[in-house]
Amino acid sequence: MATFLKEGEIIPLNLTWGKILVLKASPGKVSTSTISGESTFAFKLFNETGDILIYIVFSRRGITFKDYARRSLGDGWGKAHTVDMTVQSMHGVTVSIHHYPTDSKFGRYQILLNGITIYHFDKRLPGPARRISYAIVDGDGSVPRSWDVDVYQIDDLLPEDQLALVQGG
Repeated sequence: MATFLKEGEIIPLNLTWGKILVLKASPGKVSTSTISGESTFAFKLFNETGDILIYIVFSRRGITFKDYARRSLGDGWGKAHTVDMTVQSMHGVTVSIHHYPTDSKFGRYQILLNGITIYHFDKRLPGPARRISYAIVDGDGSVPRSWDVDVYQIDDLLPEDQLALVQGG
């Protein structure tokens, strides 16, 4: 059963290796079907110590990924990576984040839109995602006000859905 994530909220989460986080815009919560102007919204996944494991920002110009270490000699922000793609509509879009192991210390996130991989984000910080937040950075009513949030075991997905995921190791 999905948990409901509203604008400005932080809710508990348990995203570990071998699981996938699935976010679907809640029905009836998008006032228009397109992202217009400079509308921007974002998700943050936090570990137990408050580091931002991944910060995903959706805008009309593209999707940006970065992370943030609370304890740092610099400003804490990691290098930003942007996928230059236009996100015209969030109506019916599913955002999925798959945490999988790699030969690196902390693994990687595979980010998918409607089951299609758009980016692989190398984790720089330790730990599983324990909380998620959602914020509308700049909104004109054209972005989702809330999301349905589910975390699944990879084995619980349909075989054709599993094919879209990296089987890390």
